[in-house]
Amino acid sequence: MTMLEISKAVELFLKYGISKVNDPNKYQLTPLNGITNTSLIVEVDSKKFVLRIPGDNPDVINRESEKYNTALVQEIGMTLPYIIFDAENGIKISEYFEMYTYKDSDFRNSDLRNNAFIELMKLHNSGLEFKHNFSPMEVFKNIADESNMLEKEAKEIGEKVILKINEIGVNKAPCHQDLFPGNFIIFKDKTYLIDWEYSSMGDNYFDYADLFWQNSFDHDTGLREQSLEELGISTNEEIEKFEYFEILSMITWGLWALKRSPNDNDGKMALNKAKEQIKNKKL
Repeated sequence: MTMLEISKAVELFLKYGISKVNDPNKYQLTPLNGITNTSLIVEVDSKKFVLRIPGDNPDVINRESEKYNTALVQEIGMTLPYIIFDAENGIKISEYFEMYTYKDSDFRNSDLRNNAFIELMKLHNSGLEFKHNFSPMEVFKNIADESNMLEKEAKEIGEKVILKINEIGVNKAPCHQDLFPGNFIIFKDKTYLIDWEYSSMGDNYFDYADLFWQNSFDHDTGLREQSLEELGISTNEEIEKFEYFEILSMITWGLWALKRSPNDNDGKMALNKAKEQIKNKKL
């Protein structure tokens, strides 16, 4: 770790009263994997904590909404608790827990997959009223660079997809909306969801489609079909709606990746996949 990172951690731990130790040499920092935020295990006073320092997101995350939504799911036991959540700057400090973090391959294990599905459906059926934060039905329109032909085409596809979804009908439920594998964890034999940055009221089909896309379900036809059945998505209309939301997930995160880095290969791949998938649809 750099001295700058250690100094920042010490500054924050003193500011929020987590520790009174001001000697940087008495802090031990270990980086955690992350895409946008800087997340660190911080050890001081013989205790371990997780410190999240928000990065520059291509979209505007409403930290007040994130904090409010996180508190709601914490109350019903669906996520792990935090100690500090500063809604002004997004700084979050939590106790460090020894836990298992999902990998995308874990969804091929029926027990792990169904435990994740159960938690997700519990969220959707919880009756919680999340504050507005992030809308995949809208955000792609604001982050697409229309001077780039691929992004312009992706935005146009997204707008057509939204029209079709609205024709079929949109649900309203509390949604997580960023079902990257690492946002499912196991602690003391129970599955939890973490990182509620993108949580908002939305359509539960986006959560399901996003989970499939971010965890490579498209690489395994059998897994895909079995999982749709487990989620109760079976009629032609339900499958059609799911597939439109899957395209929307590709566009949302593809554009998000390219906004962060214009030459991001994963972002380009996602948008090209959306273009390929839309050819089979009558729009």
